[in-house]
Amino acid sequence: MVAINQRNLRDVDWLLLLAPVALTVFGCIGIESTAPGQELKKQIIALVIGLAVAIAVMFTDYRKVIMNVAPIFYGIANVLLVLVLFFGKEVNGNRNWLHVGVSVQPSELAKIATILMLARFMARQRGELTLKDIGMMAAIVLPPIILIQRGGDTGTMLTFGAILASFYFLGGMRKLMLAGGLVVMVVGLVLAFPHLKPYQQERVKVIFDPASANPKGYGYQTIQSVIAVGSGGVAGKGIGQGTQGRLGFLPFAWTDFIGAVVAEEMGFLGILLMMALYLIFLWRLIRVAFGARDRAGALMVMSFVALITFHILSNLGMVIGIMPIMGIPLPLMSSGGTAVISMFLGVGLALSVRMRRFVN
Repeated sequence: MVAINQRNLRDVDWLLLLAPVALTVFGCIGIESTAPGQELKKQIIALVIGLAVAIAVMFTDYRKVIMNVAPIFYGIANVLLVLVLFFGKEVNGNRNWLHVGVSVQPSELAKIATILMLARFMARQRGELTLKDIGMMAAIVLPPIILIQRGGDTGTMLTFGAILASFYFLGGMRKLMLAGGLVVMVVGLVLAFPHLKPYQQERVKVIFDPASANPKGYGYQTIQSVIAVGSGGVAGKGIGQGTQGRLGFLPFAWTDFIGAVVAEEMGFLGILLMMALYLIFLWRLIRVAFGARDRAGALMVMSFVALITFHILSNLGMVIGIMPIMGIPLPLMSSGGTAVISMFLGVGLALSVRMRRFVN
């Protein structure tokens, strides 16, 4: 731990701390326009808790404390994933919520826990990754992937693939191996398509042939999202004046389709503001990674960057109809308390790395 004093406060990257706060508040505007009941209240509580977590982690030495407790955090996250399979709440066909007084989504915590475990492993590696290293890293990621797949959450499962790929790429994997892995992944996706559930196949087909989509079936949400985005124009219809999200034509708009709500109510200008905030957020994270004093800190932060980028591209791809619906939320903006807190945990880790960039 470090003492909190004026010098430490001056060393805080305030842009890195405030950009995710602004994104969460921005998301709250869309949630208020579309969500029923207590969704906005829960999101605000998650923001307050997330900020407290980020500040606490920021003043904790990631090298001496956090890396040492990473296996415990990773173990707890996986135990929670097992509990979800037996006691979890099923939502829209996915069993990924655990109710313990409040609803918790352990898969979101598992993302950060997995990043920490991979960073801990990579701290001891030097030079190019060997086949043994590659296998060990895959073994770290495999348990949460299997457990989440058993719960039916394909989208979240894919995010762990993005985490692992970022460590392979940044950790020194040979280019030939990377190319081979990419080929295997593409072939695997093609071979897996016939074995997908019918609704999953239709969600893929609607991307390549929108005209064939059943407007009352699994193509409905994609069609309504595209209508919402297109109807916003340049300046939007006005906050709270949208129709697709506010009137329920776009189901669950406050979760995976919050981007469509922003486009409809705030227009192209609102989307530009949202993307500017994300770019500031990612830029500050990358600056932290480049200034890190050790391999573990740099890889940890860059993997967090890769995770956020994957979420943004996948979610907005769903919103504009160029990617199948996979249940991947828009970071910090989609309704979801555990996801918001987990994102701020990642922010706290990045700030911890920054505050120790001059420490030997």
